[in-house]
Amino acid sequence: MDFGRSPLKDVATHVRIDVDFDALSRMTSDGIARISAEGLVAAWSPAATAITGITRAEAVGRSLDELFSRVEPPLGFALVPEDLTLECKDENRSFLHATVLTIDDGWLLSFGRETRFAAIEQLKSEIVTAVSHELKTPIATIKAFATTLRDNPQESTRNLAEYLETIEEQADRLARAVDDLLLVGRVGAEFLLTRREHTTLDAILDRIADRLGPSASSRIARESTDVELTGDPELLAEAISHLIENALKFSADAAEVTTKGALENGICIVQVADRGIGIAEEHLPYIFERFYRVERNLTAATGGSGLGLFVAGAVARAHGGSLEVSSTVHVGSTFTMRIPVRQ
Repeated sequence: MDFGRSPLKDVATHVRIDVDFDALSRMTSDGIARISAEGLVAAWSPAATAITGITRAEAVGRSLDELFSRVEPPLGFALVPEDLTLECKDENRSFLHATVLTIDDGWLLSFGRETRFAAIEQLKSEIVTAVSHELKTPIATIKAFATTLRDNPQESTRNLAEYLETIEEQADRLARAVDDLLLVGRVGAEFLLTRREHTTLDAILDRIADRLGPSASSRIARESTDVELTGDPELLAEAISHLIENALKFSADAAEVTTKGALENGICIVQVADRGIGIAEEHLPYIFERFYRVERNLTAATGGSGLGLFVAGAVARAHGGSLEVSSTVHVGSTFTMRIPVRQ
């Protein structure tokens, strides 16, 4: 068979073989899976379980699309690609590089533990995409208005205040995007939460209102917000601000966003509710992931790096709490953050 010595793509292209699956599993520490002609897992090695956390009972009889969050390129079993990237359903969203070998009654997949490089490369690609998308528009706007101020002094004099306000807004947008990216770098580190203070939801909302300005803050309705929180006021304001800004962004221009607070059994419950476009059910499991953005015309038009909800969820967890969402398309969304109140 020459498994592991000949170039795998040559083996896959030119040779069709019968394989003793158990013997092969004992020969390598890589995960091995036999895929039937119908595209279902027919055999699953102990090493495959060790690498993925997926047991044989869970794997056999199911497709790779069911076992993994993503399979790239997508499988079409009339023509199976020779190399696959499998995204695992674990907390770290780790990636496996799998090689496909053609056998007499289907295919054989081999995948190893060397996954960190692929995961890092994927994350780097996502960061570059997010940064370029989020920073390109404000940079172009600042340049355009600065050029107008320089090249058209008479026009600039009449509209100076408006032009300067736009430049300031876009500079704030740039600063916010950079802050989000820096905060993402801290997520998961022990020092994400470095201080814990007593504050109130009203105080945090006042901080957010100052940041958003009068036009946006006038659309925020408060209900029972005189409740206590304990934690890092800056981080809590950052998290709740993301929830409010998203609600404002995906609601009609004049629509109100409601913030509500409650204290139950030592838990401060903060809710941000809108009557906006809502989120389709298939997106709900993924919206708190890093860089995930719902692909709609509206989200493309409003921009965003896909970091806001990830940051908000990370801040909630750093405080020992949680962040959840309920949503109905064309009705609206409600985000619920639960933060334990410490003495």
